[in-house]
Amino acid sequence: FFFFFKQKTAYEMQRGLVGSEMCIRDRYYYVLFMQIFNDLKDLEDHFLDEKRKGRRMADVYESVQQAAELLPRLYLLITVGSVFIESQETSAKEILKDLIEMSKGIQHPLRGLFLRYFLLKKLKDRLPDKKSKFEGEGGNTSDCINFLLQNLFEMNRLWMRMQHVGSKDKATREANRQELNMVVGENLVRLSSLQGVDLQTYQELVQPKLFELIQNCKDPISQQYLMDCIIQVFPDDFHLQTLDKLLDACTKLHNSVDVKTIFISLMDRLANYANSQANAIADVEKNINIFGLFKKYIDKVLEEQGIAMELKKLIELQVAFVRFSIKSYPDKIEYVNLILESSVKIMQLQPSKSVTDDCLKSLVKLLVIPLDTLSLSIFNLAHFPTLMQYLTPQLLKTVAKKIVMAVVNVRKPIETFDTVQRLLSFIKPFIEGIAGEDEAKDDPYEFEENQNYAAKLVHQIECKDPVTQLEALVLLKEAFEKGGPQRMRYTIPSLVFSLYRLAQRSLKRVTEEDEKRRPSSDSGSENTTPSGQLEGPPKIPPLKLYQIAYQAIESISQAHPETAVRLYLHGVLSMNNVVSSGTDCEELGYQFASQALVLYQDEITDTDAKYRAITFIIGTLQKAIFFSFDNFETLTTNTVQYCAKLLKKQDQCKAILMCTHLFMSKILNDSDRVDKNLKKSLGLCGICKIAENKSMDLYLSLIHISEPTRPERISYAVFCLKKKK
Repeated sequence: FFFFFKQKTAYEMQRGLVGSEMCIRDRYYYVLFMQIFNDLKDLEDHFLDEKRKGRRMADVYESVQQAAELLPRLYLLITVGSVFIESQETSAKEILKDLIEMSKGIQHPLRGLFLRYFLLKKLKDRLPDKKSKFEGEGGNTSDCINFLLQNLFEMNRLWMRMQHVGSKDKATREANRQELNMVVGENLVRLSSLQGVDLQTYQELVQPKLFELIQNCKDPISQQYLMDCIIQVFPDDFHLQTLDKLLDACTKLHNSVDVKTIFISLMDRLANYANSQANAIADVEKNINIFGLFKKYIDKVLEEQGIAMELKKLIELQVAFVRFSIKSYPDKIEYVNLILESSVKIMQLQPSKSVTDDCLKSLVKLLVIPLDTLSLSIFNLAHFPTLMQYLTPQLLKTVAKKIVMAVVNVRKPIETFDTVQRLLSFIKPFIEGIAGEDEAKDDPYEFEENQNYAAKLVHQIECKDPVTQLEALVLLKEAFEKGGPQRMRYTIPSLVFSLYRLAQRSLKRVTEEDEKRRPSSDSGSENTTPSGQLEGPPKIPPLKLYQIAYQAIESISQAHPETAVRLYLHGVLSMNNVVSSGTDCEELGYQFASQALVLYQDEITDTDAKYRAITFIIGTLQKAIFFSFDNFETLTTNTVQYCAKLLKKQDQCKAILMCTHLFMSKILNDSDRVDKNLKKSLGLCGICKIAENKSMDLYLSLIHISEPTRPERISYAVFCLKKKK
């Protein structure tokens, strides 16, 4: 009685699946199906208990076939059939064959689809697969494959028929179909998980039947989904070994199938596989030219469907191909060039009206992807600049930024003038800006980041020959000056410091070469000219480099005077090393220092900026060693005068105190001027005490300055303390 009650309850539940109103709402039918699926699990557990008690499952299998309604009867039959296989009273393959044939009794698309899905879920762990307990008399892997392929064929046929039932709107019907695609794809998931499906079985048995099924169905939605499922569920090494057949099958699909998506999915999967398995592609390449196969079939698709396919899809296909090529063949730059050549042909064949903003964004991806891996090698891609010509100025600027970032991040030196020249031709919009663009609207943080990258680019240029290095820096200088003062604020300092560094490097290189070529007592005169002069390599006069730097600084002196002052003073400090090697830089150094003072007086207006600038001027003059007495005295006197004109008395006091060191330098060594400055600073301390009551730190500074400058240090320090008291 209990057994009959269980069967009756399950039967009544399954009658809910027959309701015609549910056939229209596929998603609700799926919800009801899952509820009944869970409930039938209790019935299956009951049948298992009956089996353990000794009940023959063959009798139960026959009894459930007495149910009146066909659909509930089949659900009960499948439930009992799973237990029947578990009992091993008969071979599994016979039960599988019987169930697959009985399921043909339901030809309603939705009901039949879910019935076969139920069959698949119930029997997934009871197939006579390799190493399973049902293998042998119960069947083998071939029986499993035949069962799954037959079920897939029937489910796919029912799934295709769903486009003719339900809503009158075609788009709605197709959307309903798409919601149920995973029901059909479950067959392929089970097929790929079979232990007995190895590479040979897949090549000889599984793949040919799958391709036959797909090509015969003639339904674009079905073909698209099943091909994508095959790519996703089967192992990557299966795809590599059967790549020719797989790609050939893709080209034979219905014209409405989005072949581009299938190719992209396959290439992305294989590219990730190449990343995870270092030698996977290389091992297969010994027998199969993978890149050549992709190129062959992609060109075939472009030839047959290129006119009908959207330009955006064509470019996206090329993007995926480039990504696959770079990940799989990082050293094969010629492969990337071949893909770009095909892309150029695509762009040339398309009318200008079809080039939309989305197409251009995809084109940007195509150009940007190689940058992270190839970096400077992109300049060897003949078709890269051709594709850049199709971009709008704003997108050109985006690509140029990516190029600069790639070059900077890879930290690989640029060693030839030609490379610098080609690089500037690529990044011109980034360096010089876009004509007519209002840069004030740019995000200030993003603008600053961009220009900092441009400044870093200067330091990547490291030509072995100093003459070539100078030519490259002059070329950069001309490009930077076209970018306007707002950009030059960031880029010119980097250029100027590179010129200073080149002056030091050139001088050092010449000195080393001269030492190598100096005639020794043993070598006679073989390294000398007839006149006895050393015959060394061509030299760059350091003064020439400083003159170029002076011109570069002058270009930003009006817009950014504080930066210009610092650059001039750094030039003076740089000349110290040049002078020590015998080069006379006094005249040019005086010009640098005096121009810094002029800018300080005429252009810098902010009080704090003035104090910072005069502090730097004093420190630079203190370290300068190459000025004559007259020039140094003039610069020092002017500096003291400017210190006395500072707006804040406290700043005046500190600045004049710092100037005391200048009068005690080896060039001047004027103790009277030291006394005068100290007394003047002492007077300013008193004024600050009355005005602001903040003179303690000034008195301490005065003591600190007086100790290393006056001969009678202790007495003057005591004098300061008494004055303070």
